[in-house]
Amino acid sequence: METRIVIFLAFVSVTLITNTVLIWFAYKAFANFTVKVTETVSQFQTSRETREWIAAMQSASEQAVALTEETKIKMAEIEPVLDRTREQYREALATVDSKLETVANEITTHAEKMRDVVARPAFSIVTFVAGLSRFIETTESDE
Repeated sequence: METRIVIFLAFVSVTLITNTVLIWFAYKAFANFTVKVTETVSQFQTSRETREWIAAMQSASEQAVALTEETKIKMAEIEPVLDRTREQYREALATVDSKLETVANEITTHAEKMRDVVARPAFSIVTFVAGLSRFIETTESDE
């Protein structure tokens, strides 16, 4: 029983020491990080170039915001014109489409008429030649 208690206390001691070392390393890491951040901020505060750069970036940012707002307003003004133009193009395309469909139907009709004009005499000639051929065959076979 005493051995178990000793082993348990050894594990607890190892865990306690490990946690203490980990907390100490975390403290040192955060302390170093804080020192570096503090140094960087103080350099920003004391450096004239950095302050000028930040002021220039702020000015550029404000100009970008103003330009974006102006563009947004202009686009809102232009949007009805774009919608009307889009609708006019849609109507024009529908008109052209219907006219092209009409023209295509007329071309198809005229092509069918031409085919019939050419095909009827050709069909009549073929029928006549076939009938003549049968007649000749029957006359030859009678002889």
